[in-house]
Amino acid sequence: MYSVEQTQALMKATHEFLAISDGNIPAQKIDLLSDVLRYHEWRYSVLNDPSIADAEYDTLFDALKRIEAADSSLIKADSPTQRVSSDLTESFESAEHLTPMLSLANSYNGEDLQEFDRRVRELGGLSEDDSVEYSVEPKYDGGSIALLYDGDRFVRGTTRGNGARGENVTNNLRVVKSVPLKAAFAAAGINRAELRGEVLIRKDIFKQVNEARELDGKTIFANPRNAATGGLRMKDPSEVAERQMATVVYQIGFMEPEGKHGEPYTTHSSRLDLLEQLGFLVPQRGRAVLDSIDKVIEHCEQQEADREKYIWELDGMVV
Repeated sequence: MYSVEQTQALMKATHEFLAISDGNIPAQKIDLLSDVLRYHEWRYSVLNDPSIADAEYDTLFDALKRIEAADSSLIKADSPTQRVSSDLTESFESAEHLTPMLSLANSYNGEDLQEFDRRVRELGGLSEDDSVEYSVEPKYDGGSIALLYDGDRFVRGTTRGNGARGENVTNNLRVVKSVPLKAAFAAAGINRAELRGEVLIRKDIFKQVNEARELDGKTIFANPRNAATGGLRMKDPSEVAERQMATVVYQIGFMEPEGKHGEPYTTHSSRLDLLEQLGFLVPQRGRAVLDSIDKVIEHCEQQEADREKYIWELDGMVV
């Protein structure tokens, strides 16, 4: 996502901005200040490895708000201050996905996966001696969403709905800091892309949220999935932000054109690599490319044994 040189430059700017005693960063530095805040959002929300304290981030964020308040013409749609809308959502209109969000077939044992491998070979005209590579990754237990990017900007977020149409929850997804408001798709030769993902709450954060709700006399959530899916449909985006949700993106469902200089990203794993390079949170632990169904089965069994080590609730593996 960021080169060594970019990281050094952004950290240098961070320290210079924080060193300004009155916190009044010059307005002509607004673009650099916005880039600095986006970098620290990515460190915190995607890498889970912040490089500055929360109070320092708040200091920089407040400085940006002051600049924009003094001159509203400087406010851009992808500004870090524009994640939380002040408008309440009275209803969620439906929107059509660019390609349907289809269901997955279930498998419960190695025999099912062996049968899957047999069908893959039959449909692909392959023999038992031909090598087949499989991409395997965790299936998180959250709320399914689609993110639409047009001209590098996040323009719409929807729930899965019935697979063909979902509810437009754009304002609520804008407050999820692991959803980039701007991503460099154009540099990869992509003008428009619709991504699939899951909205999640980390297990440790879910515990904290429930403890706070209990202290406030509110009903506690049954599980992280219910808390995340319920958060998507809240009317006030500022309340959504309090749930500290994350979005893991696991697929490019649609893109046009298909890659730089007409060279498409032909494999699922190459598309995940691209999304990671663009700053999205993608599956990490348990993700693998394996060259036989026997290795897939072994890998799935190992992840099942390790499922409690995942920071999010797991609903199985996807092959």
